[in-house]
Amino acid sequence: MAGPETSEISSEAFLRQIREFQVIPEAPLQKALNALTTSVNAKSMATHLLQSGIMTRFQGSRLLQGQGASLRLGQYLILEELGKGGMGRVFRAEHTAMGRVVALKVLASDLVNSPRAKEFFMREVRAASRLYHPNIVTAFDANEVNGIHILVMELVQGPNLEHLVRQRGPLPVTVACEYARQVATGLDHATEHGMVHRDIKPSNLLLRPDADPTRPGLVKISDFGLARLAPIRHEGTPTSHGTIMVEENTIIGTPDYLAPEQARSLHQADIRSDIYSLGCTLYFLLTGKVPYPGTKGLEKIIKHSTDPIPKPSALVSGIPANVDAVVGRMMAKEPADRYQTPREVAAALAEAIGEDDGTLPIALAVPMSNPDPFASFQNTWKDTIITPFEGKSTPPTTESNRIKSNRRGFSGIQAGLIAVVAVALIATIAVVILRIFV
Repeated sequence: MAGPETSEISSEAFLRQIREFQVIPEAPLQKALNALTTSVNAKSMATHLLQSGIMTRFQGSRLLQGQGASLRLGQYLILEELGKGGMGRVFRAEHTAMGRVVALKVLASDLVNSPRAKEFFMREVRAASRLYHPNIVTAFDANEVNGIHILVMELVQGPNLEHLVRQRGPLPVTVACEYARQVATGLDHATEHGMVHRDIKPSNLLLRPDADPTRPGLVKISDFGLARLAPIRHEGTPTSHGTIMVEENTIIGTPDYLAPEQARSLHQADIRSDIYSLGCTLYFLLTGKVPYPGTKGLEKIIKHSTDPIPKPSALVSGIPANVDAVVGRMMAKEPADRYQTPREVAAALAEAIGEDDGTLPIALAVPMSNPDPFASFQNTWKDTIITPFEGKSTPPTTESNRIKSNRRGFSGIQAGLIAVVAVALIATIAVVILRIFV
């Protein structure tokens, strides 16, 4: 087995780092070293420890580069890197005192580059930590360690729903609706605690397969409290991701799943915006396609406000009319025309698929095996858009620019929206599409 990538380092320095940063407990380390019959260099020693199963390849690589200190963040020992991008890095880590393996997110330093930003970060994640529900990824810890801001989450060893659909194609109706129902149940719990997610999408929904292959598995919502941490680029700081603070005229969300009112103003987003995003997500699960395809974020935003609501059955045969109806109501242009609570959504989906004992035919079940157990994290924060509007206040929402869910003649409104947003983009740089964890 090939050893980890390396630069030159002595075997003494290699071992010194292991002990200093407590990467491997002394007893198994000594046992592995005793098995060596000859003196070896650092790279050969790393390969031996890797083959002994007491050190990961990622750890070996860091140690061989003299970066052992980077494997320790307070009580957490870094095991593997799961993903990285503009918002930071995600690691599999272990709380060494408790022996608990977690997902540890290290936020990029420029996301928390002011006292106000740090206060905002802590307030958001503390609120998220109060959410205890089977359909929500549990937040265990949020802290600053040696100037590094971390968020420690439950590790879900399964795919996210975007990865699942990309790999397998559209899901059976019963499975797709059951997954959406579970998400609605989790959102209902969040609503009781006054929280809105603001970025519901397939890549933020993690699937833990059930040990019983006849059951669909457990879906968990990730990243509560993080949607508003998405960075924006300011004039004068072209190399920075900018501040995490949410300004009054900022759009935050993902174009393929963004509710029309959330595009107008973050402050208009409420739980019904999450319901809209969940409707778009259910459409994707059923069809394997986003409801309003396009090549640019702006194009997609406009379509969400102006184009007719698509029916999943138009792309995939066999989808019942009542499921079309549920998706259509979830994706209504006006919040008042949607289901008003996630609980209503959950009830409608349960009725659409037929409430029974929860057992699914084996042919519909998701297998326990997963070729990439950490795929859950690969698309987190993917395609999040952050666009500041021109001016000091949110463009007013009046009857003249409201778009009803059943209106068909959209050309005039669409032209107006294009003009308004185009002026805003010229004045404020452009739409920023963040492709993270690809």
